[in-house]
Amino acid sequence: MVELELLGVSQSPEQHHPLVLLRHENRVLPILVGLPEARAIQAGLMEEKPPRPMTHDLIRNVLAGLRGEVRSVTIYKLENDTFYAHLNVEQKNAAGLVEQVLRIDSRPSDGIAIAVRVNCPILASEEVMEIAGQDASILGGPEDEDDEDEDSDFDS
Repeated sequence: MVELELLGVSQSPEQHHPLVLLRHENRVLPILVGLPEARAIQAGLMEEKPPRPMTHDLIRNVLAGLRGEVRSVTIYKLENDTFYAHLNVEQKNAAGLVEQVLRIDSRPSDGIAIAVRVNCPILASEEVMEIAGQDASILGGPEDEDDEDEDSDFDS
């Protein structure tokens, strides 16, 4: 497994769909997501606090209430143009000791939206990076790497 850096949410130039960009070293993993998921990820990145919990906030709150802690999100497979992911959750007992480790199936976009809310690592299998990773030069020059203006299309 390799740890990924979430670069942000952009728009696919060819398909006009939201695109999550994740990077490991000189490779970028682009994942097409739906507009609601893109907005949820963007809201988490910007640490927006909605007046009522959104779905990903609800999941975070439920897990915390059950003494569960999301340790990481893993994108482990790409099959038929679909990415597969799971949440790695540790559930602790009242004494704070790990009682069980759970692997909860998740869409990558939902996992990423939760990861930004709980500040946990996002991982990918080396196989996924080999199949779907692209050279980071697709992002343009270094001046574009920290540009957040491209994300504004997905503000809620």
